[in-house]
Parts: sequence; C-alpha cells; structure tokens
Amino acid sequence: MMNTTLDFSHQRALDDLLQAERDLRRKSEEANRAIRQVLVETANRFDGTRLESLRRDDPSIPTNWGALDWKKFFEDVAAPSRGWVPVPVAPDTRVQIELQRQISELQSALDKAELDLKEERTKVVVAVATPVVRVVETADVDQIVVAADAIENIPSEATPALSVIVQNTKEMLGNFPQKIPTAFSSVLSGGGRTGGDLVRVFQRYWLILYLIGHWRLAASMELEEALAETVGVSAGSGSMHRVLEDMEKANVLTIEILDLKSPRTVLKLYRLSPEGEKLYQALFQTRAYENDWSRLIRLHEGARFPEHTLAVLAFTMHARKRGWATQVLPEVKKTKSVPDAWVMRGDEKLYVEVELGEKERVSKWRNQAVLNGGRTVLCASTQKSRARLVGDCKLDHLPGLATDLESLVRGKFREINSTSPLWLASWK
Repeated sequence: MMNTTLDFSHQRALDDLLQAERDLRRKSEEANRAIRQVLVETANRFDGTRLESLRRDDPSIPTNWGALDWKKFFEDVAAPSRGWVPVPVAPDTRVQIELQRQISELQSALDKAELDLKEERTKVVVAVATPVVRVVETADVDQIVVAADAIENIPSEATPALSVIVQNTKEMLGNFPQKIPTAFSSVLSGGGRTGGDLVRVFQRYWLILYLIGHWRLAASMELEEALAETVGVSAGSGSMHRVLEDMEKANVLTIEILDLKSPRTVLKLYRLSPEGEKLYQALFQTRAYENDWSRLIRLHEGARFPEHTLAVLAFTMHARKRGWATQVLPEVKKTKSVPDAWVMRGDEKLYVEVELGEKERVSKWRNQAVLNGGRTVLCASTQKSRARLVGDCKLDHLPGLATDLESLVRGKFREINSTSPLWLASWK
C-alpha cells in the first residue's frame, strides 16, 4: 500500500521550497530592476548619447550588461556634460569618487542578487527534477507578402505601417510652418542654430510632433527611423538625437526608459507634455491624438505594469516595421475583455494578446478566438514561452498564429522591412 502520509509530506515540502523560490525570485527581480534603473539613469546623465548609440546597435543593451560591462562604460565616460540632463558645472574629483563608489556598490548588489537567484533556482531544479525543455525555432508559417495598406484603407483610429507613415510625412514636409508660433518662441529656440540649420531643425521638431500627435508613435527608435527616412539622413546620426534632446529639454516631450528582463530589451519612450499638446494644437489647428504609450497608461494601468506596456509597444512597433497597420487597446463591442492590440494587412485583421507569462487561462484564449473567427493570435515574450502557450492552445483544439518578442527584437531595427515575417508559428 502507498504511504500517503509520506507522499503528502514530500509534496508539501516541495511546495514550500517552490514558494520560497518564488518569493526569493520576486524580491531579487525587484532589487535587480531597481538597481538597473539607477545605473541606467546614471549612465544617461553622464553619457546618454553614447548609451543610446550602443542601444540602437544592440537593443538588448543595457539590460543584458553585467558588472564588467557597466564598469567599462563608466570608465570610458569622457565628461559628465555629455549626458541627457544638462550639467552646469563638472563635478569635482571628490564627487566623481563618490559616484564611482556608489556605482561599485550597486554593481556588487546586482551581482549578488543574480547569484542568489541562480543558486536558489538550481536547488529547486535538483529537488523537483524538472526536465529541461530545449526550444528549437521553426519557420512553419507561409509568408504571403501583401503591400502595406494605404492610409485611406485603414480605420482612422489605427496607425499605418512605418513605410506608409514615412510616405505621408514626406508629403506633409512642405506644409509645415518654418518658424515657431510667437507664443512659443521662448519654449523652443532652435538651440542656437541660424540660417538654413535653424529652418531645418524647426522642420524636424514639427515632424516629431506630427509623428507623436498624429500617428501615435512613442518609441525613440521608431521616431528617429521615421524622421531620418523622411529627411534623408542616417537614423543613428547625432543630429537625430539632438532634435529629441532639444524637445525634451524644452519640456515639449515627456520621456521615460522602460526595460524588460525577458527578453532583455529597453525602449526609450516619448509622449507629448501638456506644453507639447498646446504647441501641437497651435501648429496644426487641431488637438493631438493620444499616442499609444499614453493610451496604455490611461486604459491599461501602463504605469503600474511597465514591462507589459513595453511589450505591447515593442510588438506594435515591430509589426509596423514589417508592414502591418496597428492599434493599441482597440475598442471591441460585446466583450468585457479588451485585446492588447489589433493588426491589419490586406484581408488579415487580427486581435492580438501580448502575454509575458507561460501559462494563461484557457477561457482567455477561447474568448479571443471568438474575436478572430476561431483562431487565437498571440505574442509571447520568448521562444520558450511561445512554445508553452501554443501547446496549451493545441491541447484545447484552438488553431492560431503566434510570435515572440525574443525573435522580433533580434537583429538591427533598421534592417527589418515589410518582407520580414511577423508570425513565427501557425497551427490548425
């Protein structure tokens, strides 16, 4: 006869161990996130331009950095005055020494938190004897390339593909005013530029306002790409950075840097400040639309759940780069749940759930399938979590499409185009 008491005690011990691991992981991740945020803010203050350039070449920077990476970055800082935040006077040697000491302490705390978490996870794996699942990437979706939809063919509340946005901004370029409205002349001065340089920079200010206030864009990566394509310069050039810096310093834009641990990626986000909204209305004689980041904050607790906010914005940004029109938090009649996103390309119109976990209630996927004509459509965080979620849908006999952020953010953003696949798995 089976010893049920022993089995129960053994299971209880395993449950307690798993719960302890979860608690430690949560605390470690919170500490990890706080420490990384301090490091990112410090790096932006002292050499934000270089950090942004590194991040553009590798979107996983600086989230994937360890202590040595941070140490090397700060050792290469030439002068504090190069950061995003203006520093009137360079700090003296004592201040620099104190800052280096604080950075070293933060690096040590970060390493210790990561080591503690790694050791605790190892203990749980040994105790529970959980098999390791190796996820192999497969390309099982037939890619039918359809031209990105023209503006007149998509709903007015949607944002078109990035290539269509660029085409539109090129057409609008000649219609923008060449000077700032008198009431705002003290807000944006042009940064000391004169002549043709002054005319060009004001044109670029208005383009950024238009991209945020009309097309609802938020990520600096996408804003710079659209701006660069429109005016014919490199997206990584210093002049593109300085346009956004000027507008940030003038309090026309509100900025925040969000980071996601898995997959490790960072997005620098912008939305119009109250002053920016007034300037937009003065320029374009109409009120600005709420951009995607603002909409997530207002309707989806975006400030409370920054990782999910980043994930939704990253997915829609990559969908637009790949030729899809998008909408964040689309309004859907006769349903209590609001999908995270909606995408459109040709005849394909899909409601998408962006899921950061590896497990979700089956009822959620069933409800979503109703919106998509019987299919589930999801964006997972990693290849592994995508495999788990797809497996759950298959067990419930729900066909669908899936992708994941880990695969989407791999590689350089500027090299993605409308022929790059958005969906990485399809099943019936």
